[in-house]
Amino acid sequence: MKKNFVGVAFAAALMAGAFAMPTHAATVSNGQWQQVDGSWTYKNADGSQATNAWAASNGQWFYLGDNGKLVVNTVVSDDNNNKYYVDSDGAMVTNGWRQLSTDDGDAAWYYFGADGKALTGRSDRLSKKVIDGKTYAFDENGAMLTGFVKQNGETVNPDSEDTFAEAMYYFGADGAMYQNQWLRYEDVGLNAGYSDLAQRNYSEYDEMWLYFDQRGKKVAARDITASKVREINGKNYAFDENGIMIPRLAKIDATLVATRSNADIRYGSEDKDGEVKGDHWAFMVPNEDMDADDYNLQEYSWFRTNNKGKVYKDRIKEVNGRKYAFDEIGRMQTQFVVMFRNGTFAKQFDTSVFDSEDFLVDNADSDIPGIDRGNLYLFGADELNDGSMKTGTDIPVELADKLVYFGFKNSGVAIGNRGRLEKYKSKYYFNGLRLDAKEDIGYGLVKDSRSGDYIVVDRNGKQVTGDKRVLQDAEGCWIVIKKGKFFARVDSGDKPRFKNGVAYLYDGSLDSAHRYVRPLAQNEGANDSGFLLFE
Repeated sequence: MKKNFVGVAFAAALMAGAFAMPTHAATVSNGQWQQVDGSWTYKNADGSQATNAWAASNGQWFYLGDNGKLVVNTVVSDDNNNKYYVDSDGAMVTNGWRQLSTDDGDAAWYYFGADGKALTGRSDRLSKKVIDGKTYAFDENGAMLTGFVKQNGETVNPDSEDTFAEAMYYFGADGAMYQNQWLRYEDVGLNAGYSDLAQRNYSEYDEMWLYFDQRGKKVAARDITASKVREINGKNYAFDENGIMIPRLAKIDATLVATRSNADIRYGSEDKDGEVKGDHWAFMVPNEDMDADDYNLQEYSWFRTNNKGKVYKDRIKEVNGRKYAFDEIGRMQTQFVVMFRNGTFAKQFDTSVFDSEDFLVDNADSDIPGIDRGNLYLFGADELNDGSMKTGTDIPVELADKLVYFGFKNSGVAIGNRGRLEKYKSKYYFNGLRLDAKEDIGYGLVKDSRSGDYIVVDRNGKQVTGDKRVLQDAEGCWIVIKKGKFFARVDSGDKPRFKNGVAYLYDGSLDSAHRYVRPLAQNEGANDSGFLLFE
């Protein structure tokens, strides 16, 4: 479809405000558009052909080249090095983006404003431009900036291994400036540098985080004497001299900077009783007076203070709706924890140290430390992210031999604590361990030594109830239940049957007079291998 050009008087169009005139560029008006040999030209009022000039039509500007023909799909520059772009119809692009080749052969994005000129920056400082609510920056030639940018507006060499150190700003792949925004930096090289404030090589990090404020500036410490602490979304974070958030404990003039997981923690003292700032978590090494071994090995632990700045010690304490255990010097404990009956700390041990059979031994003979003298609890195994108390009836725990399930009441104390068989919500527990049937059998027996009763449980530890009920397990044996209790387990081809209230071994291949082979005995088969779980 041919474009229908209509001559428009330049002065009239300007007064009407229909379109903007290219500034500092040659323009023509009061002439007439003509099509010559398939190309559009512009004939001036005096009859001459317009060249190297802008002409208007239908509220748009078009450029005539040095041969007088309409120019398409190209950049047009004026005497002041202002850049314009004309599209495939030859119309000057306004208020729009275009990706164009640069002088070095790469591609870059340019933005052409309301007057058609490409937005440009300065060579001595960053010049921000707001477009559709986002902030962008361009170099002096109009190319949109991306990546790390220095304070003077110069792009940081992307091949550098510490681009973040030289940079003040960051622009995403879309060119938008990072403002009030975190940047996750994963391209950490072997020679990325060293942080004096964090006292670590950056190469030790798998990833690093930077934050850019409302003005787009990188948040960073002024020097290496103290970290920069910044409140972000209600939490405080510490940044080093290069703007990297300090993700782990770092010593600064005998103070401790918070880790990323609890970034509002800033300082912890090194005095004898471990006093730190009030209502804070601190990840720190105990001083030598508190624990010489941890001090010499530089073993870090979490400490929590009350509102007066004193460390919680030798107790279980609720913090922000979750409960945590602290030992005698205030170190947060994880995994299995035994607390004395008076509520003070007794012992901690990892879940992988003992196997399931260790929890089924009478406490007096148990190898598990302190289990006969105190209350057993379970806390999160992830020390850095969640060391809080676990409660519930079906908590998976990986012991030394296998994955099992434990139960802990709302108080946190193990169900069946201190070596007691306890029924809780139709399931049985001993020292917290849920008594589940073996997978390859499907059902199992729990003997209550107090009553002498045998109880049938399934693979989920739930009691199987019923009266005159006959089940078949995964080994093909028949289990008879009477009045909610185990009665017998037999290995026979036919399902046992009841006659006159009595359970019989049954053989359907015999004649009718002999099919009820014999009465089953009370607790017959109770001691079958693998079937009896606990007594």
